[in-house]
Amino acid sequence: MSEDRTTESADDEWAISLDDLEEGESERPQLAPIEPGDPTVEGIAFVVLGVALALVVLLGGL
Repeated sequence: MSEDRTTESADDEWAISLDDLEEGESERPQLAPIEPGDPTVEGIAFVVLGVALALVVLLGGL
């Protein structure tokens, strides 16, 4: 099963070019930056739990 395609005919089959992809990126809406805020109780508990779990894993292997 050999194909008689040349590189030129294979390139003509692409429906999207790199120029089309670059144009699509400029249409994306800009997201608002994330501003720092006051820490919540839930966030503090999550960090403390993560540190405790990391210490258990690290020190438990010794």
